[in-house]
Amino acid sequence: MIATRMSILAQGYRTVANEEVLEFARWSAGNALIVGGLVTLIGAYAVIWLYRHEGRGRMSPRLRWALTGLRLLALVAIGVIALEPVYVRYEERRQDATTIVLVDSSASMGLSDHYRNETNQHVVRKAMGDVPPAGLKRIDIATNLLGPGGSNLLKALAQDNRVRLLSFDRTSNELETIERAEPDTEPADSAAIVPAISATGSATDPGQAIRHALESANGGLIAGVVVLTDGRFNRGEHATQLARAIRGRDIPLFAVGVGDPAEPVNLRVAEISAPRSAFKNDPFRVSAKLEAVGMSGTSVVAELWERREGRDESKRVDQKRVEISSDGVLPMVVFERKVDLPGDVGYTLRLAPADYEAVLTDNERDLVPGVRILDDRMKVLLVSGGPSFDYRFLSRLLERDKTVELSTWLQSADINAVRDGNVVLEQLPVGTEEINKYDAVILMDVDPRELDPTWASVLATYVSEYGGGVLYAAGNKYTGSFFRSPKTKPIVSILPIVPDPEAEIIINELGHYQMQAWPIVVTDEAAGDPILRQTDRVEDTRDAWALLGGVYWHYPVRREKPVAKALMRHSNPRMVNSYGPHVLYATQYVGAGRSAYLGINTTWRWRQGDEKPFNRFWIQTLRFLVEGKLLGGRARGQILVSQDTYEVGDTVVVTARALTESFEPLLLPQLNMIVRAGADSGEARDVELVPIPGREGHYEGRIQVREQGATTMSIQLPSANDTPDRTRDIEKSIFVTEPNLEMRDTPLDESGLAAFAEAAGGRYLSVAEAAELPQLIQDRSRTARHRGRTRPAWDHSTVFAGLLLVLTAEWILRKVAKLI
Repeated sequence: MIATRMSILAQGYRTVANEEVLEFARWSAGNALIVGGLVTLIGAYAVIWLYRHEGRGRMSPRLRWALTGLRLLALVAIGVIALEPVYVRYEERRQDATTIVLVDSSASMGLSDHYRNETNQHVVRKAMGDVPPAGLKRIDIATNLLGPGGSNLLKALAQDNRVRLLSFDRTSNELETIERAEPDTEPADSAAIVPAISATGSATDPGQAIRHALESANGGLIAGVVVLTDGRFNRGEHATQLARAIRGRDIPLFAVGVGDPAEPVNLRVAEISAPRSAFKNDPFRVSAKLEAVGMSGTSVVAELWERREGRDESKRVDQKRVEISSDGVLPMVVFERKVDLPGDVGYTLRLAPADYEAVLTDNERDLVPGVRILDDRMKVLLVSGGPSFDYRFLSRLLERDKTVELSTWLQSADINAVRDGNVVLEQLPVGTEEINKYDAVILMDVDPRELDPTWASVLATYVSEYGGGVLYAAGNKYTGSFFRSPKTKPIVSILPIVPDPEAEIIINELGHYQMQAWPIVVTDEAAGDPILRQTDRVEDTRDAWALLGGVYWHYPVRREKPVAKALMRHSNPRMVNSYGPHVLYATQYVGAGRSAYLGINTTWRWRQGDEKPFNRFWIQTLRFLVEGKLLGGRARGQILVSQDTYEVGDTVVVTARALTESFEPLLLPQLNMIVRAGADSGEARDVELVPIPGREGHYEGRIQVREQGATTMSIQLPSANDTPDRTRDIEKSIFVTEPNLEMRDTPLDESGLAAFAEAAGGRYLSVAEAAELPQLIQDRSRTARHRGRTRPAWDHSTVFAGLLLVLTAEWILRKVAKLI
């Protein structure tokens, strides 16, 4: 009963009148009524006839008529009781129809429009008056139209129908219900006050809101649906499909467009980028891509703000005025930075707001992730088999450089000789702890006979597991034996080249020294590598290397490894094998560390005329080698993506580089990657990565990011045993944000709303026409008379007392008349 009552209320029923009517429950209609009437008439006639012809006793005419009347009265009373008279309560109920009013509360409704077009300004002026300099918020226009401060639509709509007010964005929210006014009365202004509505929703889904409002009506009458919105529907079912569903229920829909239909003025930071890491006091660049709409031929001020690790506040460190061309194109904005303290540094690019700009949330963008500033004191161990020219000039360079802490070990020197370097060694470091103190180790034509049997394996672990860097520079004295020696096999295995077993034969055939110096070949791709950079332009860097001192001698190797990058090659057409021109310089990542191979021993010739190319090459090489150690990490591979930040729903192309325990390319039919969104307790899903043809050890796959926040991708590489090994796990995290759907397209969509309303059987109205809504939405309420409970009218002590009194009086009179 309670549930039925609640359902009635939900459908908009209410009682408008009550009355109680006397009715007969039996024998009151049809043949029963005729038979009953005839029986009553016959009985009455019989009573009259009998008393008129009664000859017994002594009856005067008056007494005779009294007895007749009493008998007839008793007979009629019994007949009425036989008809079972009852009181029936009738209730007149009116089912009020409901007008559903939906107010868009998505973020785009929080924009302030300035209505620069005179026609658009004239329309909004009719509803809101003059547009203030700060503009008019769309949500304020909507609430003003509904409430007492403006057109008071809620009150006007409640004259004919019940009104339900809801707000909606990606979901809907019930705000208020205003009952229909009684006839000849008006709803109080206080009943039509619009609650405060916050326009902060991340998406606009009218389908969900309208369907929820209709379903929650529980079958009640719907007079119409009014939607106050800017028409930028970006979530849920298509507007055409929704309109067909509404029209099928014979419910008119009226769309009221709120906002400026003109293209807005907008500035946007589309992208900001910087290197993942940089060294203290080394210059690096922070670049930004900007976009502008409606600002052709003007300019904008771009500010770069910097935030240091451990500090909450940001500081403006640079600003530039950027000119916008006549076709609205902005050049890339580049800021030069140099940081003097190590640690993580965050950057934010901010654009000064333009006149009449409505969307300000995209005027700034954070760099994700920030730049890690590495300590510039690089600890380097230089080991050389003899005092070659390269050793002499390099040791002097590093010893003088304030960013380097150098230790050297010259194998050919006397045991009691004083070693070069800032930190003098008494013996060659051999243990893991001793070697791990260094960020990079440079080996120059090292004599393998002078090395401890375990030294090479310790150095290989130092690179692959602890992120250290190693460079092997070939020489014409010990390199052949170094590559052949079993003692140095662990080091050779992590170098970026594959040694050629016939290297010394090739040298003998070609000659130990060439009479002609052959230029170094640097491809365009290699010229862009930070190690070889000599100028800011790739073309100039490539030309600079071609002009430097040529190659007279090199140690030939078979090829670079598949995961390596060849930066220099020989230009002599005789120095070619089946894999291409001989490799002179190559680098590669080895787990968490880096390795490099230099196949020449005459870099000192680059100092002729200017020592800068020599100095720049070696310092930049060291930067590459030490970065893995300073950044930390242990891995046998790497997961690569094109960017660090994505939006929900984006597809991410994932490339994985995987190595075996011996740091060779890992060859498998597929790799299994686990993708986990959010915290460790979040749901994990498996993604298969397949090999990339022609790139050994590289795998590729795709994932779709589904949740906001951090998403972690991890791969556990196979191992020869099941013991825990941190190098087996490679991991990559990306940051996923909610798509900024609301600010991508902000003008009022008048044509879209008009088509939507027309397809739904309604009409589009501007804010100036919104006052017509009460006349357009008809009164669809219905009134019905409902029969309630019955109450017996005869089953009462008074009725029986009266009947008994009549019969008693008749008996007394008959006694007086001597009839009994």
